[in-house]
Amino acid sequence: MTQNIRTSKLFNLISAGLAFLLWGSWAYVMNSGESAQQGVVAALTQGTASFMITLFMVQAVTHLFHRFDRPLVKVVVPALIVICFTGFCLVNVHTLMGTPRIIATILPALMVAFSFCMFTSWRLLRIHQQQGATQYE
Repeated sequence: MTQNIRTSKLFNLISAGLAFLLWGSWAYVMNSGESAQQGVVAALTQGTASFMITLFMVQAVTHLFHRFDRPLVKVVVPALIVICFTGFCLVNVHTLMGTPRIIATILPALMVAFSFCMFTSWRLLRIHQQQGATQYE
């Protein structure tokens, strides 16, 4: 198979928009106890990061999916690589922005992101299998 399998642009944008709303709201709730301003800063930081990371995750998982041969590896390893990188970036961004409760802010998002990466890889594998590919790139 010469053409790489990809998710649709609509899937990517809807996922990113929902990530912005969900994790920005979560960050506000987790960090507004000290002051509303800290809650807003954390919400905008996490919401924006979640939007961009979600778009990055889909592209990165898709790219990595095509670099491995075995089905289980194609699904699990891209998710692990992407989540490690994402977690590193989130800790640094929230530290720079002065988010008071970094772990409480990012841990649920990272857990869901890992599941999302696994789902995306699994979805790519299903598409790959439905197209009748008998050998993995």
